[in-house]
Amino acid sequence: MYGKDKDGIGRAVLTETDGRIITSGSLKQSTLNENMFFANAMLMEVALYTATAAIGLQIYNPPTSGVNLVWSKWASSISVTSANLDGLVLAVGDQPTTPTGTTAAHLTGGTLLKGSTSAHLKDSAAFAYSISTIIAPVFVWPLITNTAAINTVGTYMEQGDFNGQFASVPGTCTVIGGLVAAGVDIHLAIAWEEVPV
Repeated sequence: MYGKDKDGIGRAVLTETDGRIITSGSLKQSTLNENMFFANAMLMEVALYTATAAIGLQIYNPPTSGVNLVWSKWASSISVTSANLDGLVLAVGDQPTTPTGTTAAHLTGGTLLKGSTSAHLKDSAAFAYSISTIIAPVFVWPLITNTAAINTVGTYMEQGDFNGQFASVPGTCTVIGGLVAAGVDIHLAIAWEEVPV
């Protein structure tokens, strides 16, 4: 059986061992092909999403990376009171130069897990930081709300899936940041597929 790519060229269809067709966007296939990556930042202070002194989770896609970052899963949890935070959002900004003042994300690399440190994981074309100085991003998509009443007693882990709805081109920095104000002791994670431009 053959399918066609966007240029009309015939290609063999990928199938599972039981014969089921692997559809476009299969996370399993992308992981096994080592095109899927993730980053997390644990117990972080999180800055407002517009902050140039970014704190939380930032994914920098260098201008020369040659890949788009296609966003997949994300997750967050808030473990102490951050009543003014009011939520977390996805934001993105132009970043033609490497961010400065960086601290690496706690763990980052390929989703084909090979060990307990980033050194064991396949490197991505993108760079993941928990702290960096960047050009101010703009709001893209709301992730969670976190009102004072909810946060007084804590919040359960929130998670979602972009399903490839958004992607970040080379020369950008994508951020998970606070909606209204900074927050404290927040766990953040995001996953992406790297697709050639």
